[in-house]
Amino acid sequence: MAEEEKFSLVKFVSSFGQFLPWIKTARYVLGFLGIAFIGLTIYRAYFMPTNKTVNNIVAQPGSQVTLVDDKKKENKKFFALHPFIEGYGFAESDGRNGFGGKAGIRIEF
Repeated sequence: MAEEEKFSLVKFVSSFGQFLPWIKTARYVLGFLGIAFIGLTIYRAYFMPTNKTVNNIVAQPGSQVTLVDDKKKENKKFFALHPFIEGYGFAESDGRNGFGGKAGIRIEF
């Protein structure tokens, strides 16, 4: 059998002053914090329930204006597809004018 080394309090305390084990520990802590930050960001972006406030201004005859606040729970999806068609026209000061359009699918995530 191998001989056991006797416990030395001085050697034990001096081990806390070594540089490399602290670097290794700092790497572990920074890695854990980085993973936690990424996880929290994904949770807040896609899964945390949020309320969306929509303000509607209702103008009635006789100078009467009413502000209506609608609070709706916003449904979050991992990604959403939105087809679109856009048309536009333009007129320049030098006599050029024209029109155009775009069509496609927007992917929001």
